Amino acid sequence: METSVEVRRLRLPSWKLPSDLFFWGALLILNALLFLPAYLLTQESSSWLPVGGEQETWWQALITRPNYDMFRLNLELFVFSLLWFYLRPLRRGWVRILFTAVYLFAFVYYVYEAISVFVFFMDPVFYSQSHMILAGVPFLLESSHLPWPLYVGAALLLIAFFGGVHLLVRTVTEYALPTRLSRGSQATLLSLSGLALLALLFYRGQLASPDMSVSSFFVKIEQNIVDSFAIYQEVESFDDSIVFETYDYAGKDLVTKPNIYLIFVESYGSVLYKRNDWARPYRSLLAEVEEELTDAGWHVASALSEAPIWGGGSWMSYTSALFGLRIDNDAEYLAMFNLYQERDYPHFGNYLREQGYHYTWLTAISSELKVDKSAQYQRFYDFDSWVRFVDLNYEGPMVSWGPAPLDQYALNFAREKTEAETDQPILFYTITQNSHYPWYVLPELAEDWRDLNDPDYPQPDAPPELIEHQAKRQNYFNAIRYELKMLSDFIRNDTAEDSIFVLIGDHQPPQVSRRSDGWDTPIHIVSRNADFVESFAEYGFDLSMDVDTVEPVMHHEGLYSLLARQLLTFYGVEDVELPEYLPDGVPFEAVEPEPAEG
Repeated sequence: METSVEVRRLRLPSWKLPSDLFFWGALLILNALLFLPAYLLTQESSSWLPVGGEQETWWQALITRPNYDMFRLNLELFVFSLLWFYLRPLRRGWVRILFTAVYLFAFVYYVYEAISVFVFFMDPVFYSQSHMILAGVPFLLESSHLPWPLYVGAALLLIAFFGGVHLLVRTVTEYALPTRLSRGSQATLLSLSGLALLALLFYRGQLASPDMSVSSFFVKIEQNIVDSFAIYQEVESFDDSIVFETYDYAGKDLVTKPNIYLIFVESYGSVLYKRNDWARPYRSLLAEVEEELTDAGWHVASALSEAPIWGGGSWMSYTSALFGLRIDNDAEYLAMFNLYQERDYPHFGNYLREQGYHYTWLTAISSELKVDKSAQYQRFYDFDSWVRFVDLNYEGPMVSWGPAPLDQYALNFAREKTEAETDQPILFYTITQNSHYPWYVLPELAEDWRDLNDPDYPQPDAPPELIEHQAKRQNYFNAIRYELKMLSDFIRNDTAEDSIFVLIGDHQPPQVSRRSDGWDTPIHIVSRNADFVESFAEYGFDLSMDVDTVEPVMHHEGLYSLLARQLLTFYGVEDVELPEYLPDGVPFEAVEPEPAEG
C-alpha cells in the first residue's frame, strides 16, 4: 500500500488531450503568423529550421540569429495567455475582442516591418514612411492595372483571415483555463512566458529587431516612435543657409560648355561584383563595353559610390546627387519638395542653367503624375523641358515597371527632340526603366532605334508570377546587360564634340541582393576628353569600366561638388577658385560639411 502511494506522488504531470492540442495549436499558429512575412521575404536565404550562421554558438542563436525562421516567441501573445490563465477577472469578452484587435494591428505592423526591412532595407519609421505608403500604395495599385475580381478576392481573403484570427484567439482563451490545461501545458506556458519576460528584462532595447528570437510588438512601436521623433526634429531643424553658402558658385563660370548626360541606371548595384556567378560575366560585360567605347574614341573612369537608400526610393538617390545633400528618408525628401516650390534650390541643374545650359528631364514611364503633382515636380527640379511618355509618340513594346517603353527608343528620341529644340549646351537627366523590377526578358538592341516604334514589334516576355529565384537573378543580369549595351550604343552615337556622360546606379536591386552587399553602386564617367577622365583617378576612380577594389570611394551626394569642381578645372575661366570637393555632400543636419583631404 505504501509503495502504491509513493508511485502516485512521483507520477509526472499528465497531459489532457485534445485540450492541450487545441490550445497549443491555436497559440503556435498565432505566434508563427507574426513571423511568416519575414520568412516569406527571405526564404531564398533563410531556412525553415532555426539554424544560425557558422560563427554562432548555440547560445547566441537562441538569443538572436539572422535566419528569419518562424521559431520565435512573441512576448505579448504568450504573456496574454499566461495572464488569462492566472487572472480570473481578466477573462471577459471585451478583453478577448481588444486583444484580437491588438493582434491584428500587430500582424499588419509585422508585415510592414518585413517589407520595410527586407525589401527596402530601411528601418520602419512611421514619420518618414507614412507619405510613401499613403501615396505609393495607391500609385502601385493604379500602375499594376489589376482586374477588379482580384480586389474582390483579396477583400474576401482578408475577411476570412480576420475571422480565422478571431477563431484562434477564442480557442486559446477557451482552453487557457486551470480546468482544461494539463499541468504539463501549464508548466510549459509558464516557462515560455518567463523566457520572454527575461528577454524583456535583459534585452529590452533589442527586441525591436527582427533578428531577436523573442519579439515584442510594443517595443517595436516604442522604437518606431522614438525614431520618428528624431527624424521629425531633424526635418524641423533643417537650415538651408549652409547649403546656399556651400553651393554659392557665383563667378565660377564655364568657358567651354560640353553637353552633360546624367543617367541613373535603375537597380544597378555593386552586388554584381559580390556574387561568384555574376562577377565573372559582369566583368566580361564591362570589358566588352569598354572595348566598344575605346574603339570609338571614348575614355572611361569608374568607381563605386554609396547610395543613400537600398532597394527602392530612387527619387531620394538622384535627388541627393543633384542637390549635393544626403536625403535618406521620405520625410526629408517631402520637406525639401514642399520648401522649394516658391524658391530655387542651388542644385546642379540650376547651376548649369545659370551657365547657359538647357536642362532636359526624361521620364519614360507610362504611369504619370496627376496635373497638380506634375507642376510641383517640375518646380522642384526646375528643368527647362520635360519629355514624358506622352511626348514619345510610342507604339512599340512596353516592359518592366509602369510599364515603360524600351530605353533604347526613349533616350534616343529625347536626345533628338532636345537637340532640335535648342542650340544651347544640354544637361540631360533620366533614370532608365528596363532594369526595374520585375525584370523582363529583353530583346537585343535594334539596329535603328526608330524601328522600335512599331505596334507589331515583338513584345518581350514578362516574367511569370511565380518564378524560380535563379531565373529571376538571370533576368536581372540580362536587364543590366541590356542597359549597359544600350548606353554604350547611345554614347557612341553621340554627335557632339565633347559630351560628358555620367552613368550611376540608383540603388541595389531588391530581392537579389542582401544586407551584406552594402549600399554602393557603380559610377562611370565617359568622355572623349582623356585629360578630363583621367583626372578622376585623383578621387579614387579606376581608369576603366571595371574597378579594382570593391569599396565605395564617395557618396551619391558628393557627385554635385565633384562634377562642378572637375568642370571648372577643365572648362572654367582661367584661375577660377575651385569649389571644395565634398565626398559626403552636405548633411541634412545643420552642420558644416567636411571637404576632402588635400
